[in-house]
Amino acid sequence: MQQDFDAFYDTALQLLEWFYPQRSSRVMSRNPHQITAAIKAKLRRKNRLMRAGRTEETSALAQRIGGDGTRRV
Repeated sequence: MQQDFDAFYDTALQLLEWFYPQRSSRVMSRNPHQITAAIKAKLRRKNRLMRAGRTEETSALAQRIGGDGTRRV
C-alpha cells in the first residue's frame, strides 16, 4: 500500500512540476530597494506581453507595477 502511494505521489509531483514549474527571481543589491521579487516577475510578464503586441494588457500591468513600487517606498 505504501509503495503504491509513494509511486502515485511521485507521479503527481512530476506532473505538477511539468505544468507549473517554479519560477525564481534574484533581487540584487544594485536594484532599487522598492524592487521586490514580485515586481520583477510582473516586469518580466510586461516585457513578454509587449513583445507579443498586447498593449492594453501591458499598460494595465504597468499601472499595477507603478502602484506597487510607490507603495513600497
